[in-house]
Amino acid sequence: MMVYMGFMEQIIQEYRIMISRAFGAMIVLTYLITGPAENWNFITDMTVDLVSFVLVLIATFGRLWTLAYISGNKTKNLITEGPYSVVRNPLYLFSFIGAVGIGLVSKNILILAIIGVMFVVYYPFVIRAEEKNLLKTHGRAFEEYRARTPMFIPRPSLYHDLPMYTINTRLFRRSFFSVMWFPLVYLILLIFERFHEVNLL
Repeated sequence: MMVYMGFMEQIIQEYRIMISRAFGAMIVLTYLITGPAENWNFITDMTVDLVSFVLVLIATFGRLWTLAYISGNKTKNLITEGPYSVVRNPLYLFSFIGAVGIGLVSKNILILAIIGVMFVVYYPFVIRAEEKNLLKTHGRAFEEYRARTPMFIPRPSLYHDLPMYTINTRLFRRSFFSVMWFPLVYLILLIFERFHEVNLL
């Protein structure tokens, strides 16, 4: 079992971006084929759209906030300030919030199921592999950080920060564009929903 877990962690770590894109493509393809749930009244529909928009907004700005702290140094330097002071995996936490927003705006149970599988089955392997690397690089410092900081559920009482923080602007600019996928997918799904309504899809 341990050998299998180690093998899975290695595969997922090596092909993480490709696997994430495959999940994204699966979501879009599922939506194109099946479309949103039908027979929702106007108030329910607008409420779901609003809630999903707020979640996507939180995810977008939360990921930008988090990426400003790591700027390519997550493994080289142990970051424990800002969002990393309250939770060990803020990027994945905000990604989860955004993914739930995408799942809600899709109004499609299959898409919500794909997102559920991605975060319950796939991401634990990613997190475990990353934490192994951090433990190997930082040793006792990471052990102490892991002992006091929750993995996925934030503990706001732990929050602390620095008065000034230096970031790599080139890497942050690159990260900025990657964050835009959440609002972009949100808009695409809204457009697809309108296409389904007028029978263009």
